[in-house]
Amino acid sequence: MAIFRRTQNQAPMTAVKNLLDRNGQIYARVTVPADVRPILGKRELLELIGTDRMTAIRSGKHAAAVARLKAQIDAARRQPSKQDVPRPRRGRRLSARDMALQHYADQTAFDAEIRDSDPRFAAMDGIDEGYVARLRRVIAGAAPDQEIQATVGWIMRKFADQGTDRLEPGSSEWRSHARTLATAELESLARTAERDEGDFTGTPTHPIFTQPAEKPEATDPHAARIVSDESLLTLDDLLPKFLKERAPSPAMQHEHIVSTRMFNEFLGGPRPVYAITRRDVNAYKNALLDTPTNASKRFPGLTLPEAIEANKQRPTPFPTLTARTVADKWLQRLHAIFAWCAGNDIIPDNPASGVQVRYKKDKSKPPRVPFTPGDLSAIFGPPAFAPGKALGETEWAMLISLFAGTRPSELAQMRLDSVRHVRGVLAFTVEEETKNAGSRRTIPVHRTLVELGLAERVAELRKAGATHLFPEWYDQGMRAKRYADAKAEAEGRPPTLNQHFPKYLPKRVNNTYLPKVGVKERGKDFYSFRHTFKTGLALAGVEKSIRDQLCGHADSSAGATYEHDVSVEALKQGIDRLYYDGLDLSALA
Repeated sequence: MAIFRRTQNQAPMTAVKNLLDRNGQIYARVTVPADVRPILGKRELLELIGTDRMTAIRSGKHAAAVARLKAQIDAARRQPSKQDVPRPRRGRRLSARDMALQHYADQTAFDAEIRDSDPRFAAMDGIDEGYVARLRRVIAGAAPDQEIQATVGWIMRKFADQGTDRLEPGSSEWRSHARTLATAELESLARTAERDEGDFTGTPTHPIFTQPAEKPEATDPHAARIVSDESLLTLDDLLPKFLKERAPSPAMQHEHIVSTRMFNEFLGGPRPVYAITRRDVNAYKNALLDTPTNASKRFPGLTLPEAIEANKQRPTPFPTLTARTVADKWLQRLHAIFAWCAGNDIIPDNPASGVQVRYKKDKSKPPRVPFTPGDLSAIFGPPAFAPGKALGETEWAMLISLFAGTRPSELAQMRLDSVRHVRGVLAFTVEEETKNAGSRRTIPVHRTLVELGLAERVAELRKAGATHLFPEWYDQGMRAKRYADAKAEAEGRPPTLNQHFPKYLPKRVNNTYLPKVGVKERGKDFYSFRHTFKTGLALAGVEKSIRDQLCGHADSSAGATYEHDVSVEALKQGIDRLYYDGLDLSALA
């Protein structure tokens, strides 16, 4: 193809990300994140890359400079604290092919971004033919080291700055990597030339891009575990498909991502799934038991093995993960993706199967238990519940929890519009953010709540301009949630769901009200209202399927979906059978 340096027309410029034109001087510019500014002492980083805007972009100088500036920020984040001296974190060792694939993807994506932001780019007259000739000399092995450095050194520095292994300039491996990267650069320029003519269908033709990943040699002891081409993929490659199929909550998705990262760090880098053995998973389990809690925050920039070692070097090491956390969280997440791989014929079996951590359950925190008839008489007696005394948020929260079995987070988020008639039956419709889809349900209002004036309470709140059944409780929880979500976003974690609401009204009931009325038995707290509700339904002879629907317990049977929203009459019959011995609230009506 005819390749030559572009000339510029007078089309108006638009902004290009990370590019600054200051008095004819072209700079790469990267904003310094707030958490790194105290370390670098700057709000932004600049690097001069020339005097011609398009040449700086087309030559790759801009992309390389941006990569270097971002690497400075990453390096600042990895600076050791005063009490720890961690080793710098390195990314996994990339093969020359891996680098070529990544560079090609980066360049073609950058080409598309520039076309969308500046029409001058596509209007230029061609590509620098001299640059193409130098790339071809590098590919042919005819370029001396100095010319290689001048031609593709910026690409090699980009990967070195990202944390991959640095190669000795002039070494045979360095020259080999340079030839491969020059091939990727030439392929990306070919796509640019095609796009200049309006053709966006081009694909790479070099074998580096078209050949599948190399299969292991016959001497590989794990080669027998290869059951398909996907066996050669890593967990990083397979994780997106796993998450798409499972569709977990944002929090659970984040845990799977972190779990995969931690396991890869332990292995020293991603490994084809066929080559991962039960011995690897067992060794990982043992490492987790030595892993400090909040390792990524306490030892930023370190891999899991490095964090373990750094923690051991402290005069007073941080506490390590509990056996329960290792077993029920991190090993469970790893087991899940390996089970998915085995179920999809990617590997012959699950290498995490049978890998366990046995632990004793914590008996210091007793299980929640239902209230006794004596407890209920004390809780719902005077002075809080007295004839003629208006019922406030706390009183209504306890009553509804007892007669509807709602979770604290569900009750706190319940909107006034969620108390409505469903097929002629007044009901609570739990439809706000809940722990799972099965938690969304319809709960007919018990006759006792109707007699105590629930409908009138809803009308009064609506007249006062409220939107939720418990406006004060809801506002307290949402303030805490907004603060926690902002912090989570800054730390790259998913937003929280509903764990903040039990901190307020239920906490006051647990710490103040229950002890005041004499309910001090361990295991009895606000959540015991729900347990009392479930126990009451069972004692009343309500069938299990109805109890499960009322309590929001997931039902995996084939008819569960059909039954969920259409049997409100059966739910009403079940809830009307609920009765608490010795509890008489008629005087409050």
